[in-house]
Amino acid sequence: MAAAATLIAWRLIRSLYTLIDHATEADSARNPLAGIPYYWPANAAGILCRPLALWAGARPAGVRGNHLAIVMSTYVWATMTAGHLVDTTPSPWEAVQWVAIQSTAVTGASLPQAMIVPAGTQPEERSC
Repeated sequence: MAAAATLIAWRLIRSLYTLIDHATEADSARNPLAGIPYYWPANAAGILCRPLALWAGARPAGVRGNHLAIVMSTYVWATMTAGHLVDTTPSPWEAVQWVAIQSTAVTGASLPQAMIVPAGTQPEERSC
């Protein structure tokens, strides 16, 4: 789920950046800062897409009480991963490394979640 959410958010930001670059290409000759106001909402959409995709993927899988994992993963995505994936064209190996960092952040934050959440508020086991 973490890898899929990372790839979805990455592709969203890359496609929005490409769209903005093409839309402001003519204006860039006159004003080099022509697309700046458009990049801010694109960044916000990409940063918000990551936790929403992770949460939406976890719900059908029956994973409940994963708030810490989503918060920590969003922090790592916003501060470290998104800038490296969007501003450069990473090689496949670099992309795998950044996706692994995101997956590690989710897993690392999920492990202590059971100790933090009181036993009475933990979600019930799901039987299929």
